[in-house]
Amino acid sequence: MNNDEMQAVIEELKKRDDFIITAHVNPEGDSVGSQLAFFSILKKIGKNAVMLSQDDVPDNLRFLAGSDLIRSAMPEGFRPAAAVVLDCPVIERVGVIQKYLEDRITVINVDHHVSNEMYGDVSWVEPKMSSVGEMAYHVFKNLGITIDSDAARAMYAAIVTDTGMFNYNNTSGGTHRVVGDLIDKGISPGLMHREIFEEKPMMQIKMLGKVLTSTQVEENDLLAYVTLTRKMQEEDGVTNIATDEFINYPRSIKGVAVAVFFKEGVNDGSQVSVSFRSNGRINVNEVAAGFGGGGHKNAAGCLMYCDLAEATRKVLDEVKRFIREKI
Repeated sequence: MNNDEMQAVIEELKKRDDFIITAHVNPEGDSVGSQLAFFSILKKIGKNAVMLSQDDVPDNLRFLAGSDLIRSAMPEGFRPAAAVVLDCPVIERVGVIQKYLEDRITVINVDHHVSNEMYGDVSWVEPKMSSVGEMAYHVFKNLGITIDSDAARAMYAAIVTDTGMFNYNNTSGGTHRVVGDLIDKGISPGLMHREIFEEKPMMQIKMLGKVLTSTQVEENDLLAYVTLTRKMQEEDGVTNIATDEFINYPRSIKGVAVAVFFKEGVNDGSQVSVSFRSNGRINVNEVAAGFGGGGHKNAAGCLMYCDLAEATRKVLDEVKRFIREKI
């Protein structure tokens, strides 16, 4: 762990006040859980903080205490001096929240993606960490702050989702030791699993069904992709269901080397979120980086500012190029 970078972040947290805490668009477990964890840290050291996100917290994470405090716009009269930007390899991944990151604001970049561009005034990047939630745990310990049950659940949610229930290669012995401590503080793994992964609203199942009917396989079955269009979402009035698991289905098709999930924006048809997964033969972080995104070798994402047809064409052409060159 890079203790110097962590200490630099901690010093900024100590000496400043009035923080924005934000993370990437289309939030999932790590982005939500790490925001809640850093919110708890700042509150416990006597700081003011506001959590902001372009998009709503998905249904499966709303059980986390404090998730209802994550808002889409700055409260009237709040004048932040600093912004803690979490789980974003590039600053553009915060979406419309970027408009609040004025030049006078100190940007504190905390991330675990190898592709991070070190854009912050202060940056702490740990590519070997499972999640930003795991990084937040070390801030708690370094500051000697008691981890209450709400913060423990937030960090556990961040870790369990970003490790694919501890199945991904980013799961380390250190990750398990952190999780072991969180469990000792009263976390129920079974209850957390039910809340996050099992108790899905009927609308999410219906939406998954629609997405699965879009499945396409190309490049001799090495490439599979699925699409969630704005029309699919508007037909059922759905805007905030959890979709981060959807890409696991094309990824699980036998023989597939790269899976891609295209999600068209509901409020802005010229914005498409793209998720990539790889079985290890293709570095999808490199693919995503070509579109201004990033992530890890086997999991990455980007945000395309164009219509769905153009985004699909550009991304698939690039993925196919990688497959033809590497496999």
